[in-house]
Order: sequence, then structure tokens, then C-alpha cells
Amino acid sequence: MVSDPLHNPVYSRFGVTPLINAGGTHTTHGGSSMRHEVREAMNLASESYVDLVELKRATGDFVAEITGAEAGMICSGAAGGLVLATAAVMTGTDSAKIAQLPNTEGLNNEILTQANNPEGYLKCHEYAGATLTFAGDENGATVDQLKQAIGDRTAAILYTYAYGPARGGLSALEVAEVAHAAGLPLIVDGAAMLPPKSNLTKYIAEGADLVTFSGGKYIGGPQSAGLLAGRSDLIEAALENSGPSMAVGRPQKVGREELIGMATALQLFVETDDEERISAMFAKAEHIRSKISDIPGVSAEVVLDNLNYHVPNCVIKLSGGEEEVNRVWEAMHEGSPRVYIARNPNGLSANMVNVLDGQEEVIARRLVEVLS
Repeated sequence: MVSDPLHNPVYSRFGVTPLINAGGTHTTHGGSSMRHEVREAMNLASESYVDLVELKRATGDFVAEITGAEAGMICSGAAGGLVLATAAVMTGTDSAKIAQLPNTEGLNNEILTQANNPEGYLKCHEYAGATLTFAGDENGATVDQLKQAIGDRTAAILYTYAYGPARGGLSALEVAEVAHAAGLPLIVDGAAMLPPKSNLTKYIAEGADLVTFSGGKYIGGPQSAGLLAGRSDLIEAALENSGPSMAVGRPQKVGREELIGMATALQLFVETDDEERISAMFAKAEHIRSKISDIPGVSAEVVLDNLNYHVPNCVIKLSGGEEEVNRVWEAMHEGSPRVYIARNPNGLSANMVNVLDGQEEVIARRLVEVLS
């Protein structure tokens, strides 16, 4: 274990300077911190060879147990889960169809969603060869609009959760009712919807036939791992579309070390006291707020709303507009020590999920320097 994470020799070898991560669990800056038990389990896993398919199925049984689904699997992050979920609803377990992807000629290859679905990860469905179709408009869809948008080649309906204010249109529960009435599966993208821990089982209970979560965010697993859970027939199809098979999901393969690491992180996650963890983050965010709130042109508050902010953030608004936001972000990111802090529409937000004990003092000091 490195005694000082800001002076890590494996990075200095390549001239890359580590930073304090106050930006959250974004992939751009490394996801989340793995606990030492996870790292140890991955090290142990690397010392033995196993049948990878056996391990995928065994760890998948554990995912099913935790999520309340019929079946599950560990995948290559939530994005990899979306690729496999999309492949699964188009091919089932038909080996000829699996071999055909990403060519979807003759297959039901349309994934239907509301027109206000967040765009960021829709490409993941196209990677499997699917086409996106949309119901409604920028305000979402009505039940009738969603029903009318279902076509002969619709393979599934998609509902994407995402950070930010609740969108208009149908809820996931309402979409599930339409999908099931039409005999279609519902795919739910819940990538960043932890915490609260209860979401692990909520979406399956609400009717999701496949749901994916990021493993490298709040759960604290390997950055390149995630969870896919749902109906047993669809999970079987997803498994057969994944590596080590020579299928469309081969590039999204997950190694034995990551499978064990992800399962270990999931076990630790469900055993962790959420309130204690959140309370510690509140204290760190409040420390930062108390140091900067009196600076002219700056307002700050600690926010946890499960919409924009799923963990305590010190949300900072700057009177200088976008130019000032960019100046502060750049100064923090390229200063010494380096601090990654997230941008928001009106300023910045210091996310506490990856802030180590004592680092909140460094963040506050750097912000005072830059903002003053």
C-alpha cells in the first residue's frame, strides 16, 4: 500500500501526477477507491487459474442473490452491461443469431425509449447492432405515445436513470407496464444510482427484466466491472453473447481478478453501514463549506438530494459566471497538489465519496487560495 497516494511511484515513472479526487466517481479520473479487502482478493485470484465460465456463473448467482433477480452476472462496467443486455434481447440463446451480431438483418433490433432519455450512453446499444427509436418529445412520452411507437422490430424498451432533476414523461414503473403488456422486456440503466443501497433490488421489483449498475462507482469495485441482473433466460443470453465466447461481447470480457474483486466489493457494500459512511462525508463537505462561504462572490452549501447529488457535496456557486468556473477548475486541477473537482451548471461541486480523511483540509485550503 502506498503511504502517500499523491506520490505514487507507479505513476511518477510515466510522468503522471496523482490528484485528490473531489469530483466523484467519474471514469475520467479513476472511478472509486477499492478497499484493501478487494485488492487483496484480486491479488489472491491472480495466483490461481479457473474455468472462467464456471466463475462467471458462480459470481453471477451471488449478484442474483443480492439484487433479488432470477439471475445475474458481473460485466465490464454498466456500459458493457448495456451492450450485453441489448445483444441478449435481440438474439436470445440462438447461436446463429449470436454469431450474426452486430449484423442485425432479419432480427428484431429496435430499442425503444422516450425521446427525453439522456443521450450519453445510447451508443452502447448501437455497439451491439441495435437501432434506437423514440416515443414522445423532449418532455417524455405518454402511455399512448409509447404504445404507438412499438413496432414489429421492437426488441425491448429502455429506461435510463441519470443524475439530475427528475425528467418528465413516464416513470420506469409505468414503462414496465407498457413493455410487459406488449410482451417486451424492459432494460433499466441504473449505472450511477447507488446509493441508496435499496436501489439494488428496487428496479427488479418494479419490473426491470434486465438492470445494470456500475461496479466501479459507489460499490467500490474494479473500475472496469459492473453488474447485470434480471430474467434468467435473458441473463443466459447475455452470458452467451459475452467473452470468452467469440461473440459481440468478447471485447467486454472480465478477468478472474475483476470477477472476484467485484464480488468481494459487492459483499462489503451490502454489509457497510450507509448512515455512518454518509455522516463522515457530510462532515468533510461541511468543513470545506465553512472555509470558503465567506469569500466574496462565493456561496456554498452541503447538498444530498439523491437527484443531482447522491452523496454529500459541497456545492459552490460563483458570481463570475462560466469564465470564473473554468478558471477555478483549471487552477485546482493543475495546481499543487492537484485537485479534481466537478463542474456544475452554476459553479463547482466537491464530491466526498473519494476524499480520504484529512484531504478535505487540503481541498479547502486550495479553494481558499484559488478563490481569493
